[in-house]
Amino acid sequence: MSRLCDELMDYFNGHLSDQKKVEFEEHLNTCSECREELEELQELTGELPFASDPITPPDDMKARVLGEVFKHEQNESGNSPFIEEHSENVLPISKKKEQAFGEVKRNKKSSWFVRGLVAALIVSLAGNVWALMNEEKQVVQQEPEEISDSTDEVLRKVTLQGETTTASASAAMVRQSEGEVLSLQADQLEPLDGEEVYQVWLINGETPYRAGTFKANESGEGAVTYNMEQLPEDTEWDMVAVSKEPDASSETPQGEVILSAGL
Repeated sequence: MSRLCDELMDYFNGHLSDQKKVEFEEHLNTCSECREELEELQELTGELPFASDPITPPDDMKARVLGEVFKHEQNESGNSPFIEEHSENVLPISKKKEQAFGEVKRNKKSSWFVRGLVAALIVSLAGNVWALMNEEKQVVQQEPEEISDSTDEVLRKVTLQGETTTASASAAMVRQSEGEVLSLQADQLEPLDGEEVYQVWLINGETPYRAGTFKANESGEGAVTYNMEQLPEDTEWDMVAVSKEPDASSETPQGEVILSAGL
């Protein structure tokens, strides 16, 4: 037997260098046994479902599986007892592939070839099972942690109403980790024209400070959250109000104050 015969599996799996591949193909022209075994290999694996990505199982798993396959000698029928007992569980095969296995010649070399192929399939299956178990473990580890209770602290909360409108709003001053914010939500607001906006004001004595601009949607709902760090520190706020302004540039209320509440 030529040393090139030992490179049959590497040739089939595409593991040979370009130079060795050319040498082996020249060898195929003169070696009928290698040509025959290559045809058997192509026929046996032509329809096997290798759809999943190759996975390399742990070395101890390979040792256990391969050791179980090869520790038995062939029985009287020429098959390994392990293969006879478990071949149906290793991989479902079609009638066409059953016939292909039956057509393999029973010489010493072909018997080794079939046992090696089945062993490779068992290791591949074991690797896929190991990969699935590992993937499930990773999914469990990646479950999100429970959301902790909010650390926000509501400092004040009021309801804004007006004398000439059915609209209303709720406003809250909240201390967050980033600082204090004013949050306001309103409903039943009237539609706006052109560049008109609703402007929120925080009032200290007779001085109003802009605290957020918003527009209402088609349902008359609007909301705004304003970072109060932009306002003077340590200010005692007397009132919160909402006015309808001609545009977003008003530094003091220019339009009608439609909603207000004391703080």
